[in-house]
Amino acid sequence: MTQTAQVKQTFPNGTAQVAVVRQGACAHNCSECGGCMTAAQPTVTALAQNAVGAREGELVVVETENAQLMGIIAFVYLVPMVLLIAGYLVAQAFGLTQGWCILAAVAAFAVSILLVVALDRRVKRRRALQFRIVAVQEV
Repeated sequence: MTQTAQVKQTFPNGTAQVAVVRQGACAHNCSECGGCMTAAQPTVTALAQNAVGAREGELVVVETENAQLMGIIAFVYLVPMVLLIAGYLVAQAFGLTQGWCILAAVAAFAVSILLVVALDRRVKRRRALQFRIVAVQEV
C-alpha cells in the first residue's frame, strides 16, 4: 500500500519521521473537494526507512507490505465481530436465557478487544509494520 506523507524529521540512522494524512479523512482528490484548506486533517506519524534521502518538509510516497497490513486489518475488524456472535451462539446452545446470551456475547467481545490490544503491542514491539519512503514527490 502506498500513501503520500510529509517528512517531519530526519535522523542520521537512515530513518525519517513522516506524517500521513489518514486515508479516510482525505481522498487525495483536491480538485473536487477544494483542497486541504478545511479544518486540520487527522494525521498519523510513523518512522520510515529513508533510502531515497528525503529531507524535512518534502512530500514523499510511503509504502508498506500489503499482505501483512491486510492481515492486521482483517484481525482487528473480523475477530471482534466473530467472537461477539460466537459468544451469543455458544450461550444459546447451552440453553441460557437471552440476557445471559447477551452477557456472554459482551464478554466474548471484551476478550476480542484484549486480543486486539495484544496484537497492537506485539506489532509495535517487533516493529512488524515497516514503512519505506520510495520516492520524493515533485511539486
